[in-house]
Amino acid sequence: MSTNESIRASLDDYVPTHVDAGTWDAVAGLVREAVMASARRGSTAQRYRSHTAAFAAWGHANGCTAGLANLFDLDTIERYIAVGMPSAADSTRATRRSILRRIARHASPALNHLPAPAPLPYRRVRAPYSRDEIEGYFRLVRAQPTKGRERSLSAVLNLGLGCGLDCRDLGWVRGIDVTRDQDGTVTVNVCGGSRPRTVGCLAAHEDDIWELAQGCGERLMIGGKVLGRHNVTSVSLADLITDSTLPRLVPSRLRSTWMLTHLQLGTPLPIFMPAAGLTTVRPLEDLLHHLPDADSEVAAARMRGSA
Repeated sequence: MSTNESIRASLDDYVPTHVDAGTWDAVAGLVREAVMASARRGSTAQRYRSHTAAFAAWGHANGCTAGLANLFDLDTIERYIAVGMPSAADSTRATRRSILRRIARHASPALNHLPAPAPLPYRRVRAPYSRDEIEGYFRLVRAQPTKGRERSLSAVLNLGLGCGLDCRDLGWVRGIDVTRDQDGTVTVNVCGGSRPRTVGCLAAHEDDIWELAQGCGERLMIGGKVLGRHNVTSVSLADLITDSTLPRLVPSRLRSTWMLTHLQLGTPLPIFMPAAGLTTVRPLEDLLHHLPDADSEVAAARMRGSA
């Protein structure tokens, strides 16, 4: 099989799971054109196609798909990276930006002389929720009109607050990924994605997470069957009965609340960092100002090593 045939074969039967059928019908030709023009082998095409499909779907929703050069405009790419993938990890955003800019240079050779873009800015960790807000969200669980919505909201809340899982993780947790040992300790295995890991649950959420898992089997805990699908919480949270007195429910803020809880508990970093999927302490630095001031006597004792 020639190189072009290998590239075309990787595209002909490709249907992204993270793009709805109507949108894919509208942008599939553009995605194939972009990847055919820029990929030099089949393996590269397989890597480019999902990034390109996600970008083209966003462009379609924002009126930017009138031709290859129009979509792969550098300003459009930068806008997409800034606002079009809010739940993605910084590493994912950087990878997608690099691939899209590479395709842009093939679409418009005049761009080849342009200097490399500035590094993506660091995104601070979202603020944690207050105790009153958390209690309000759990009241909303009981207010949902169907058992399915009740389960989805409960799963998002308990996995976020009990294990620190957000949009990057929730698409990789099925019922079978939750285990409980003889002493009642519940453990959740994030089986894929950008930060696969095993997380021990906070005790306050163990029973709810275990009960939710029993009815899921190989289905995702928050609903659905497609492992690793993008925008995994958008469907689960879109149709919920909400309360105007509460802020919008954002899974990354639930994760921040979980991280703050462990800072308050004094969980040792060698235990906490792998469980959180962190490789740097910078996210923890963003949360330090949310910690209560230490009692002066306790602070003095800690500094002496006698507390």
